[in-house]
Amino acid sequence: MKRVVVIGGGAAGMSASSRVRRLDETAEITVFEATNMVSHAPCGIPYYIEGLFDDVRLFMTYDPDFFKTKRRINVLTETRVTEVDLKSRVVRAEGRHGKVVAEYDYLIIATGASPKVLDTAKGDRVFYVHHPAEAKELREKLWSLNKIAIIGAGITGLEMAEALAARGKKVYLIHRGPYPLNKYLDEDMGKILAERVSRSVEFRPNESFERTENEGRVVVTDKGKYEVDGTIVAVGIKPNVELFEDYVKLGPTGAIETDHYMRTNLREVYAAGDVAESINLVTGRPDWQPFAPVANKMGFVAGSNIAGHEMRFPGVVGTMITKFENYFIAKTGLTEKEARAYGFRPFAATISSKTRARYYPGAKDIHVRLVMDEATGRILGGQIIGEEEVLGRIDTIAAMIQKGMTAEEAFFVEMGYLPAISRVWDPLIVAIRQLLKAE
Repeated sequence: MKRVVVIGGGAAGMSASSRVRRLDETAEITVFEATNMVSHAPCGIPYYIEGLFDDVRLFMTYDPDFFKTKRRINVLTETRVTEVDLKSRVVRAEGRHGKVVAEYDYLIIATGASPKVLDTAKGDRVFYVHHPAEAKELREKLWSLNKIAIIGAGITGLEMAEALAARGKKVYLIHRGPYPLNKYLDEDMGKILAERVSRSVEFRPNESFERTENEGRVVVTDKGKYEVDGTIVAVGIKPNVELFEDYVKLGPTGAIETDHYMRTNLREVYAAGDVAESINLVTGRPDWQPFAPVANKMGFVAGSNIAGHEMRFPGVVGTMITKFENYFIAKTGLTEKEARAYGFRPFAATISSKTRARYYPGAKDIHVRLVMDEATGRILGGQIIGEEEVLGRIDTIAAMIQKGMTAEEAFFVEMGYLPAISRVWDPLIVAIRQLLKAE
């Protein structure tokens, strides 16, 4: 009988433990989770803040009792791991269940990630967006405020700006980059997004945060001061490796280095989810993509291998999608700037089109940008901004990149056509045609 201990009950941890159970009815599985939630969805926090739903139980795909009764997984919530003894293969934890000691044959580290904390941002009116277990308290505090500054226009900052503006709050979105999501978008696409964001919030690009004053009621930047009721810091996240960094090898991204089986440098110790590093399929180099679909698949692979069913995690291409009001923003693979930094010879094409046939009412604008390596013709990346039919197209580009398609090969991908949702020359194919002009 295998004894499997999982540290972290988020997407990766519960995916891994469920996969072990599916393949091994006799395994003894214990999951330690520091909060009262498992199988949770942090991506839903901005929508909860906006007021689109009120039941915090909806953050969980399944609750702890489901895993205990239906899948026979010993889930210990509100229990924090304090020590891992590698020599004896023992995990020690404490919390709601008192002090707990669990022996293991296999250990899965699935501790996720947490927001980067700024030493210069302190006070009772400084907030971080982290875990669904904290969402109720966060919403109560933010709803009582009128003017809110958000530091950082990455994914979390942008989504929180949308949510709070929808609640009627005055939002200052302060960002040191030239446009929102500048890590994901090239300049021409970024300008499209910046123009849209600026209609709803006070967007302050190219402005560096320096500190908060008066417990977060004053934000000081290199260009001035903002008097607000509170401040949200959203300057990025970091993998939660503190408990393991002395004995598990970390990669260049700062996350735990893993092989294709999700093993760490210790054969009986696996890592999955936002705490784990992977390989980028475009560059062949280590990469860290802390997104839920990746976490779930990493956990699935780790659980499969522990249960004796060999499976490889191939790597990542870096696919993300978010939204701001009626705009969906998506990216996969490399931007032109990234491609150049990694030594490719990028050629990029951006097109603007409509999402439906000319005669079909309700067509929306859509902007597609593709990046190709001129030396090989291989598609390296794609970005899309539009009001509809964005997800399917970015997923198509992701598949093209993962399979290493050239622009010519991608051109002949047989895509569906229906006047109500596409054009006979799909915007994606139109963008590919622009790349072919470079060949």
